[in-house]
Amino acid sequence: MRIKQSLFWIIAISCVLIGMFSVRELDGRYGRSINGDAKAYYAYLPALFIYNDPSYSYIDSVEQRYYPEDRSQFKDFRIPQKNGKAVNKTFPGLSVLYAPFFFLSMFVAWVFGFPVDGYSAPFQWGIAFSHLVYFFVGLRFLLSFFRSYKISDTISYWVFTFLLFGTNCWYYLVYDHTVSHIHSFFLTCVLLWSMKRWISTKQVKMLGLVACIMALLVIIRPTNAVMILFLPLLLVLRNVKLKALLSKEVFHLKALILPVIIGLSILAIPFLFWKWQSDLWLVYSYGKESFDFKHPHLLEFLFSYQKGWLLWSPLTLFALIGGLIYFGKQSWKALLLFVLPLIIIVYILSSWWCWTYGSGFGQRPMMEYLPFIALGFAFFAQKYLKKIHLALIILPFSGLAMVQSYQVANSILHGGLTTKKEYWSHFLQLKTDAPKAEIPIGYKVKSAAKIKRLCTIDEQHAFSYTVEATNLKGADKLRVELTIGAEHKNTDIRLVVSSKDGSFYQDRFLGDFLYDSPRQMSLMFDLPSKDSLIYQAYVWNGDTKREAKIEGLRLELVGR
Repeated sequence: MRIKQSLFWIIAISCVLIGMFSVRELDGRYGRSINGDAKAYYAYLPALFIYNDPSYSYIDSVEQRYYPEDRSQFKDFRIPQKNGKAVNKTFPGLSVLYAPFFFLSMFVAWVFGFPVDGYSAPFQWGIAFSHLVYFFVGLRFLLSFFRSYKISDTISYWVFTFLLFGTNCWYYLVYDHTVSHIHSFFLTCVLLWSMKRWISTKQVKMLGLVACIMALLVIIRPTNAVMILFLPLLLVLRNVKLKALLSKEVFHLKALILPVIIGLSILAIPFLFWKWQSDLWLVYSYGKESFDFKHPHLLEFLFSYQKGWLLWSPLTLFALIGGLIYFGKQSWKALLLFVLPLIIIVYILSSWWCWTYGSGFGQRPMMEYLPFIALGFAFFAQKYLKKIHLALIILPFSGLAMVQSYQVANSILHGGLTTKKEYWSHFLQLKTDAPKAEIPIGYKVKSAAKIKRLCTIDEQHAFSYTVEATNLKGADKLRVELTIGAEHKNTDIRLVVSSKDGSFYQDRFLGDFLYDSPRQMSLMFDLPSKDSLIYQAYVWNGDTKREAKIEGLRLELVGR
């Protein structure tokens, strides 16, 4: 049995590592882990321990050194306050969990000669690996929690397979390290374990641990305070009354002194950072962003093609239904205590001004609530399902979730923008649609030129052949048709259009649309209002070793 258990951990961790290394370049500007919202969550650490800079003025130099020159991945998280100073938009709780990996990365950078600036390769990979470590440590806590309820290890590992491969956890472990939810997932697993330990042992120090974990969850995302409402469900499952845990025989106030000090210290962290940044003890750091509780997007949040939580994670829907059936058969009280916190948090989260929570796969803020849903699913599976049933349900839907994670990561489907038509027309599709620019209605081709012969660019020949056309009749758009094949995600290869006199220059990176087999694509550019200019188009590999095969290139100048 131990061999089977070890095999699960080896396979699961290996899959995540292979996934991470296959989609990320060790030092690529476009694939860094400290990106998007993570720039804000993480910034507290270098600001405090490296730069001593509460204004985060170092960010601009970091952007120039480590991120794309076109600032396509720039994230300004500094929110101005009335006194003229600015604060970090996000809460600092995630930096607390990042901290061990940050300090380890500082040591590694110092030993191996990397810049100790908070953003060099050791720091990027430190944050990446923090996701893997916290997720799997969280599963170990969840395994111990399940065992305390006599849930078999076989059922537990099937549930873990559901969590890792059948939900959006896979996406945020492999493709996207810009959000807080994997770390919150870990804390939720520890919270469940510590709640259960307190109920079983009646040790006051375990109550203190519950309070400290809750404090950490709150300073990551204040809405996580809803999690405390799951405590009554665990009491009912153990047939223990809260009064018994707080009785004079077992409850010793002195044992809470240290946990209370720690918990209050954790809760004080945001206030201390606000004071450090802005000289204000209390601020609302999200600016104009807020909740609209009068107009929640409940159905869209749950079921829409755009970003529906349960539509994009059908296994979660099955697990949720299983939990409802199990707790419903236990008692109406257990069912109510399972459902009520979920209803409350869905209502709150669907009331946020941006209920889709941006791009990405599925409703990411529900990830930290997956351990509670996994609990109901594990009980249901143990009582009603056999191994073959679990395999037939979990494996195909996990495959679907992994394919859709790939689709979102590669812009085949667009998280937060997907329509019903796009969802089904791209179902299980693994190639990104090539860009297709049609000539606008009312426009016609004024002049054109093309070359159709095989051309290869590589380390010795960085530029393709050039095609030229002269703007003699007032064209205001330039359209290029291109047939090209190259390594997918080759971010160096770009299409360049320019005027021969140098007054006009634009380029478009083609990496997202490239595959080994050549295919046709077309792109449109706006032109300056100048006649008699000679325009040219060619493909360039950015003076790298990148290779591409160009089979056709056509340039069209179009106007009304």
